[in-house]
Amino acid sequence: MAGPKSKYVIKLNEQQYKDLNHLVLCYTQPWIEVQRARILLLAHGYPDQSNQRIADKVGCRPDMVKKCRRRWQQQPSVKSSSRPGSPRKFTALQRSQIVALACSQPGEHGKTWKRWSNSKLAETAVEKEIVNSISASTIGRWLRQDRIKPWRYHSWQKSADPKFAEKAGPVLDLYEKAGELAERQEAVVCADEKTSVQARRPLSETRPAIPEYPVQVSDRYERKGALQLFCALIVATGEIFAKCSDSKCFCDFQSFLLQLFAAAFCKGLKVIHLILDNGTTHAPKQLGNWIASLKLSFQVNIYWLPTHASWLDQVEIIFSKVQRDLLTPCHFHDKTSLESDIMTYFDDLNQDPKPINWTYTKVKMLAKFSASSSQQKLEA
Repeated sequence: MAGPKSKYVIKLNEQQYKDLNHLVLCYTQPWIEVQRARILLLAHGYPDQSNQRIADKVGCRPDMVKKCRRRWQQQPSVKSSSRPGSPRKFTALQRSQIVALACSQPGEHGKTWKRWSNSKLAETAVEKEIVNSISASTIGRWLRQDRIKPWRYHSWQKSADPKFAEKAGPVLDLYEKAGELAERQEAVVCADEKTSVQARRPLSETRPAIPEYPVQVSDRYERKGALQLFCALIVATGEIFAKCSDSKCFCDFQSFLLQLFAAAFCKGLKVIHLILDNGTTHAPKQLGNWIASLKLSFQVNIYWLPTHASWLDQVEIIFSKVQRDLLTPCHFHDKTSLESDIMTYFDDLNQDPKPINWTYTKVKMLAKFSASSSQQKLEA
């Protein structure tokens, strides 16, 4: 026996002994409760053993054994005692009022700033007498718990076209059936232009990334002109037809379409389903008659997207990819090198084209808009 005998003698009755034995064998109870049960059972079974000997067997400190014995005599339980701590400084109502404040616009409260910060919320909460005083860190903790970030913003756009579903439905059908149409020599093509792609020559050399430092780009540059990028995406295969121009008038778009219709992938086609937005470059009132006057070997069906709904055009995803991969940062010596790099980029993509995994279907659109009248028009 190592150490003196404890003065806190543990004597368990039959039910207590049974309950503690069950707790020791239980795998779902908190470890601290299991450890206390083992201490009590050893203290009951071996009353002559010291706290040090029991602590060695259980794997804890002797102080814990002594405290566990003392607590059992005061209250026979292995549960942890409640910790009162300091009283709450803010009520649930005050917290909810500040969270509601964060979910409102600053202008509604006479503020000129457009986004909230933790410090501004704290200042406004005191002004509105919600609280006498509060720290920005407290508000920040509350907002983190509720996953609210009023200092961040995300742009979005809602189409105001009253015939949105009627116009978008056929386009979404074409996306869904592009593969089947391709087998019937019918191509689904999205076309649009990315305007004002600038060539900027940096005045200082760009430095590559090194450990602990990102790529360093000069913020001073010399403008070398801008190009307009016309692009057409073949939906079924993911192939891209691109052309650069100095301007973006209707005549430039006509030139682009003539080259598109003469491209190799158009040979042998019966129908081209051409998807366009309502931009002035596309001249919606003239384009159909002009294409009809060309007397092409295939038919061209034009599908106009709803107004303010360019996000339905798959070629916009290609423009986003070009911006990320090639045009950020937009450093080129002149327009010639800019055009050369753009065309090389698309040539590389066309070496291994991949169709876009488009998941927004007409079913999802109708479920969102739930417009029975529009659905009847689509079915007609």
